[in-house]
Amino acid sequence: MTLKPILAAAALAAGLAAAAARADTDTLAKAGGWEAFGGTTNEGRLVCGISTSPPKRYFGLKQFAGNDYFTIQIGDTAWTITDKSKYGVSMRFDSNPVWTASATGMHFNDGDPGIELTVRRESLAKFNREFGSSRTMRLQYTNGMDDWSVDLAAVRSVSGKFRECNAKLK
Repeated sequence: MTLKPILAAAALAAGLAAAAARADTDTLAKAGGWEAFGGTTNEGRLVCGISTSPPKRYFGLKQFAGNDYFTIQIGDTAWTITDKSKYGVSMRFDSNPVWTASATGMHFNDGDPGIELTVRRESLAKFNREFGSSRTMRLQYTNGMDDWSVDLAAVRSVSGKFRECNAKLK
């Protein structure tokens, strides 16, 4: 047996494994600029999410299988972000108390800059209640980045599919 068929088979297997590892999510619901989605990550991990992408910006709330917290990812193409650096962020839903966090700098798969933070299990019910019942979310940053507001009116229209997807995660 020559080495060429073995190398070809190995290359084919590697290619198939890489294809299987790519993110594969489906849109579950859309309304007013918001989208609920579910599927697998690049690493093959199950994920459910809800997101919006106003021009040049992104806000996503994701639940990964096996985690007892939500991951929030926020992006703005105008930002200059250093991966793994800390960035202060606060969120306020209507007139509810302010949520503050230290977010970690990162870059999305397409190279756009972003920050990532988590909402721990003990805070999930309160966060969900405020997020799902508010009309506006105001995002403010302590590192000189521009503040912005996000319209939450349509979140209620897609949150049911997001909850259904989360119920299937283990």
